[in-house]
Amino acid sequence: MLQPQPLPENRYPPDSPHFRAYERCLALEGSAENASFNSSFSPQICGRILGYMMLEAPTSVGCDNVQREIEACATDEVLCALAQFYATFFLRLFKKAKGPTPGSSSHPSRPSFDETQETILLLMNEAPKYSTVKKLALRRDNYRCVVTGAYDGATYKKQCRTDPTFRAPATPQLTQAAHIFPDSLNQDLAWPDNLPGRKANYSATAWAVVERFGQVNVITESLNGPDIHRVENVLTMCFSAHDLFDNLELWFEATGDPNTYKICSNDPRNFDLVLPPIPPQVTLQSTNPSIPLPNSHFLRIHAACARIAHLSGAAEYWETILEEWEERAVLASDGGSADMLSFLLARAVAAMH
Repeated sequence: MLQPQPLPENRYPPDSPHFRAYERCLALEGSAENASFNSSFSPQICGRILGYMMLEAPTSVGCDNVQREIEACATDEVLCALAQFYATFFLRLFKKAKGPTPGSSSHPSRPSFDETQETILLLMNEAPKYSTVKKLALRRDNYRCVVTGAYDGATYKKQCRTDPTFRAPATPQLTQAAHIFPDSLNQDLAWPDNLPGRKANYSATAWAVVERFGQVNVITESLNGPDIHRVENVLTMCFSAHDLFDNLELWFEATGDPNTYKICSNDPRNFDLVLPPIPPQVTLQSTNPSIPLPNSHFLRIHAACARIAHLSGAAEYWETILEEWEERAVLASDGGSADMLSFLLARAVAAMH
């Protein structure tokens, strides 16, 4: 079970830039809970977000970038703003129904980040909302959910119509094309006048974070516009596994063996929601060598995001907001429900798109 955990001790070489940056994360984590830095998260969660961003970075360059951004923050308040920035534009990137789509936001510590974001904004193209990639992924994945091995339900029904004696080679389940980087990132980018809208600014900022943290460039990695639907960014999954994957409650961790992954979750009981049962690990294979497998680095970034969200407590904070709303009959008269109301109203709007 992956629950919020204190940052481990500082194991970076003393007097190194990484040691100093991580010490600031530890100090912020230990700040008084009632300290106010104009952030939705407590100083404890902010410190953990930044610390685990360093520890879980999928590349050394990504770790270096986070370290430099931490050191560029002059005060704890700016550090908390940096953590909030990462939570908004990275940790929420992979979560379904993310809530409010933030407008344009400048990186709190490094002007060069805004230059990266602006470049991506100028080059981004919009993706169509429908793609035939599911058929290609199904063929590659042998018409099965890559997590459970369940046989694609639509294919099963089609086979039964042509051959009433057909028996599925595994339990039939309806499946979906699960995107690693969400296809919604490249959709609804413009206002009616075709000028970049609020969503375009959010998407460009999110892609800039991915580039600096995970070393994936939306343009050069062919994820721009309709290329978000490229088969390397898609896995075939049954509905329940897809829902967990899109909520950072299921992710793939590389084992060291080629294309073999451990299936992980923040809570093993989540796997009780998925049938057939989820095996401890899976090996991704293609039935056709001309159809490439899901990109292992994309999966590594998704896994890093999931681990940071749960280890820091950010994911649990978002869940708490939802649970409190369900239990609260009316809004607090002192304005204490403001964050909750903003989150949930915009979340409902996002779900309608």
